[in-house]
Amino acid sequence: MIFQIAWRYLWGKKSTQAIQLIAWVSMLAMAVGTAALLVVLSVFNGFESFIKELYSDFYPDIRMTAKVGKTFSLSPSFEAQIQALPNVDACSHTLEEKVLLNFDENQVIATLKGIDRTYDLTSHFSRKIKYGSLPEADSQHHPPLVLGLGLSNRLAANEESGLPLLCYSFRKEAIGMQIDPTSVYNTQLFMVSGIYMLQEEIDQQYAFTHLDEVQALTGQNGQLSAIELKLHDNTLADETKKELQQLPGATDFKIETRYEQNRTLYFIMQSERWAVFAILTLMLIIASFNIIGSLSMLVIEKEKDIAIFQAMGMNKRQIRNIFLLTGMLMAIIGAGIGSILALVLLWGQQAFGWIKLGQDGAFLIEAYPVDIQAQDFVLIYSTVLFLAMLASFIPAMKASKKSNSLRIR
Repeated sequence: MIFQIAWRYLWGKKSTQAIQLIAWVSMLAMAVGTAALLVVLSVFNGFESFIKELYSDFYPDIRMTAKVGKTFSLSPSFEAQIQALPNVDACSHTLEEKVLLNFDENQVIATLKGIDRTYDLTSHFSRKIKYGSLPEADSQHHPPLVLGLGLSNRLAANEESGLPLLCYSFRKEAIGMQIDPTSVYNTQLFMVSGIYMLQEEIDQQYAFTHLDEVQALTGQNGQLSAIELKLHDNTLADETKKELQQLPGATDFKIETRYEQNRTLYFIMQSERWAVFAILTLMLIIASFNIIGSLSMLVIEKEKDIAIFQAMGMNKRQIRNIFLLTGMLMAIIGAGIGSILALVLLWGQQAFGWIKLGQDGAFLIEAYPVDIQAQDFVLIYSTVLFLAMLASFIPAMKASKKSNSLRIR
């Protein structure tokens, strides 16, 4: 009965057209606010998913490094224990070292990363090589090297250059004063075999080659700087980390999940998301003032109805609930209209890419990414209902109190 009365108050004919107009404006405002929240949060989800996927081709699910020093040696028994864990799918070895790359008259300080044959299983790095590849090394040619797009531009070298570039690496045992300057570093000629594109910061810093080439260049045979793991289920990364920490000898290693490797990045993404949510929620708060105005005018118009309800035995709580439900219906209908509008826009963006990021080729993706998640609907509808309840409470309380002083004439 209360629902039927509230529904009639919402859609029934009013003595003053302004009351109905304010009700429509209230629902429209809620629809616009809900649609804006859904669209913006879905775009943020799209960018977050894109960035996570982008970084997953470089940062592994779990990374193990030495707690003391830059490098370590890995015993076969310890590696066997790691691979025996049920959630570990693949394990790769890497070695990173700062080097100087020289091509023609261009010089760049870069990080040379040596990778083994299983590296692509942990990172899917090969699919980010846009030009060329990383072939197996052979004794008849210079070792292959894959440069980031940023390094390639700064060196003016690519897979079609046809000439090798020179790599300098300082010797660990040659620290101090030396008579012969050339004795403090090792050199190696590399042939650029490919160009990769991941992320600007990475593209400007990293070059990739085979692990044994970096070990030979730096004089660190058998040494590693990291063990990189691919997990069967990445959602269980924290549990797998705990299992790794319990292995004998694991106390010598610093173990980090992908989130911990990029803690600042993930914090910034989440902070931006909640900041935008808070700003757009202010729109809904402002829209809820229309509900207050609409219900306040409705209470004044329905004074006689309130008196009749009291005479029929309806208590204050029931009268209050009628107007509370009327305000909630305004918000729910408005949110529903906004959701439908947002879904049409988002599905269209997914299918046709209506809104572009810029000129073709200027970005890694052409159009704004979209990721529709059910949890966003739950969050937004909960927010809308909470604000609608707060906005409806004051007029509803006034209606329940006013009924005591009314008289039927």
